[in-house]
Amino acid sequence: MAKAKKKKVAPKRKIVAKRKAPKATAQAVVEQFVVFSNAMDIEGSLSLIADDCVYQNIPFHKSVGIDKIRRDLNMMTRTVKEFRVDLLNWAVNGNVVLTERIDTLAGPGFRVELPVMGIFVVKNGKIVEWRDYLDWSFLIGNVVKGVATSPARLLAERFKK
Repeated sequence: MAKAKKKKVAPKRKIVAKRKAPKATAQAVVEQFVVFSNAMDIEGSLSLIADDCVYQNIPFHKSVGIDKIRRDLNMMTRTVKEFRVDLLNWAVNGNVVLTERIDTLAGPGFRVELPVMGIFVVKNGKIVEWRDYLDWSFLIGNVVKGVATSPARLLAERFKK
């Protein structure tokens, strides 16, 4: 009987994988920004904004820098107690993300659903430009309608309990 030849086995080497965090795409950054926005997590939202970001809610003033954007978002939450973004469509071209969406803002005695078109420019995983465009006549009309109907709505909610 012939002897079976022993296979040469290479010595085991310990393989250490170097893990790199995957580079966030522009769309992934904006998606996470929307998640934080829906939770009204201002600090989470700001974690995705560059220190020198330019934010403008057209036609209002520009806010340049994270501290001024923080101020603006904090002022909004004084009145708005519920905020929700419903994304309808995306368009992505490199580091630019366009969003067509409905932003819902609600607070004591009001609820407004606004069609908004947003533009986000992302560099190095941070939003460096953020512009929102909306029809202010639509907003004002809905706010007036909300204020006019809010006493009846508040009474109905109170007696529903």
